[in-house]
Amino acid sequence: MRFQKFAAAVAVAFAAVTSATAAPVVYNLALPNISTFDNVITGTGASVVTAQVTSGASSFNYVDLNGNAATVTVTRTSNGSAAAANAGVYNDGVRSLSGDAWDISPQHGLGGGANGKPDIDGFTSGLTFTFSSPVNAFGFEIGDWATCCTGNTRSAAVQSAYGVAAQGSGLWIAFDGGAATLPANALSANDNPGVALEGSFTNFIGAIDASGTFSKITFFGDGFGEFLVAGGTLRFASVAIGSVGGTVPEPASIALVGLALAGVAAARRRKSA
Repeated sequence: MRFQKFAAAVAVAFAAVTSATAAPVVYNLALPNISTFDNVITGTGASVVTAQVTSGASSFNYVDLNGNAATVTVTRTSNGSAAAANAGVYNDGVRSLSGDAWDISPQHGLGGGANGKPDIDGFTSGLTFTFSSPVNAFGFEIGDWATCCTGNTRSAAVQSAYGVAAQGSGLWIAFDGGAATLPANALSANDNPGVALEGSFTNFIGAIDASGTFSKITFFGDGFGEFLVAGGTLRFASVAIGSVGGTVPEPASIALVGLALAGVAAARRRKSA
């Protein structure tokens, strides 16, 4: 009977490991290479939904994966009821974004910590996208990133908790209920893929978190003093759970497996004795 109980504990522990969340897959692309993001989504059998940002608009209609009418609403993260500031169409002289953009120039302000992790400075100056029908893949275009302010220093707590570099102008994305991820960090202008490809201060940031689906996604920068815009064309989708990215076992689950296996071994020794 004891052996059966321990065996059941092992089964539970392994189930916890196999159901561990998938690490978000992030993309930082030059605009001509956005198809890289789209192809990952369509490769799972899902469809990419697009919504072009237009002047004065903060809410966009779309059809979800079940064919139902849905809406995504864009607000300032610092004030969930305030519309984001429209910055018009961004053009750096080489390339334009595909639609209007919102001004999200980084400002000091904490927030965004999750799962016991510390808040990240700059969170409140970002954008929050609220979906009436949950999604787990999301991306849009960025303008004027990495033109300056790449020497900013992050707090030691943020560096340690999120595994990020001490310095840089970063672009962060967070799915609700989870810790923020840093898809892009610039130590110089050449870290912008648009600059590297064609001398354009434009790029595309996207992320897919196939561990679940999410109703809110927040995006912000921490290159304080930098002019920064986001928008162009929004791209989002709902891919099958676990279809993109690998799984990352949670430490607690791994420890549970170890304890359960130790218990099984002890039970066997007692039975033999």
